[in-house]
Amino acid sequence: MELTQDNWDDYGYKTTFDATLRQAEDDEIELGTLKIMKASQDGGYTDLPKRAFEALGTKFCSLGGDLDYYEKLFKLGPSIYLPYLKGLSDAVFSDDIRASFEDTEGFRVSLLRFSGAERTIEDARKLFTSNKRRRAGSGFQVKFKTKVSERANSFTVTFDFRRRDRLPHRMNVVIGYNGTGKTRLLSNLAIASSGYGHATKEAAAKEAAGRFVGTPPPFKKVVVVSYSAFDTFVIPGRTEIEKERLKEEGDLFGYVYCGLRERGEDIEDDLDHRASYRLRTPEETEAEFVEALRRIHNEEREEVLIQVLRPLLLDASFQRIGLTGLYADPDDDELLELFRSLSSGHKIVLKIIVDLTAHMEGEEPTLVLIDEPETHLHPPLLAALLKSIRQCLDHLNGYAVIATHSPVVLQESAARHVRVLKRLDQKTTVTTPSIETFGESIGVITQDIFNLDDASTDWHETLRELADERSLEEVEDLFGRSLGFAARSYIVSVQADDDKG
Repeated sequence: MELTQDNWDDYGYKTTFDATLRQAEDDEIELGTLKIMKASQDGGYTDLPKRAFEALGTKFCSLGGDLDYYEKLFKLGPSIYLPYLKGLSDAVFSDDIRASFEDTEGFRVSLLRFSGAERTIEDARKLFTSNKRRRAGSGFQVKFKTKVSERANSFTVTFDFRRRDRLPHRMNVVIGYNGTGKTRLLSNLAIASSGYGHATKEAAAKEAAGRFVGTPPPFKKVVVVSYSAFDTFVIPGRTEIEKERLKEEGDLFGYVYCGLRERGEDIEDDLDHRASYRLRTPEETEAEFVEALRRIHNEEREEVLIQVLRPLLLDASFQRIGLTGLYADPDDDELLELFRSLSSGHKIVLKIIVDLTAHMEGEEPTLVLIDEPETHLHPPLLAALLKSIRQCLDHLNGYAVIATHSPVVLQESAARHVRVLKRLDQKTTVTTPSIETFGESIGVITQDIFNLDDASTDWHETLRELADERSLEEVEDLFGRSLGFAARSYIVSVQADDDKG
């Protein structure tokens, strides 16, 4: 066995290694990454024995980077994996090792840092004990405890991804007034799910973004989508090491950000790790689009892209464009010409679908977080986008949480998958709609969720003033055409009340 130390930095801890197993001179097996820490370690590189060793002993603890690491070992048989895991003081193999390390800072902020680490422990244990690995085919629930500001209360939100016959189940929705903390909730969920984004090791150790209650979710990858200039999602690429990994692999240990913002020059001090951000240029966004398409071609996902684009091609505004060039293997100039010819709304829709198709895991579940997809989109195009996203989730084993203000999104979602975020002063609560939202009219949904009444809209006030002075026929003459049912009914009711008075 050969361990090669990596210089990856987890808030000052450098515990990452690459493991290669040599069974013969010409027989090498790349097991992948693992992390090893020492009991007395409070940062820096892990100090392993200088000479060859049979076992690290109880003063060390190791953990594989993902389930693939353990599956490769399992396939080699117990004569290989038993002495190997024991020799490296593996936390999956030994409950005693895990118990003695799991409350230490290094274990929390380094070994368990990235997405799915706790779930890896659970699944790897099942692999070695019964060889029956839990699949997510029937769906699952995710309980997440967090808070949306420093002074706010903690609350627990449950996302329901359980399958119920043919009902869509892979998408949950968070809706609420401005300022309730929808984007912050998604941002915290991204950090907790991926393990990437805590500003300091103290924040990581305290799970400042939040924590999962009960069984940890099975997500191996987290893809964030936001086309707001003011989102609060963490942008990867803080260090040169991170930038190098992003260039080579397209993500940071399973974390992907797809959006408008980019890191500027970092401003750091000892008390507050801050970063400056800028908006990506059109040229950078175009280059990302081309790169994502190349990734789709390299991963041989063209057929998936065709399937997920079909709902969009039914939208009248997209039918005029023609996207057949995406299915072939055109050169970069042709792709750039196509992308540049689109409107801003069409660019956003197409880039969202291409990014999801390119970056979702496929085999293991991916968590997709989308912030306000309705931005720049007319309602029919938004509905078509939601259909394409659902297709993408189905094809590539994804589960999405969408933050929105749009009743169109709720009209496409069952009420059991909708969470209404409310905030009074610093108290946050989570409720579900009092009506079934799936297929309900936009007006009814808007009234139920946002309590939109006569006092909230200007047209009621205008019609009231006109109805006090004119008959219904005279009011309609002012508009030059017949009013709709709601407006006519309102005028009649106002005038009836006046007559009674």
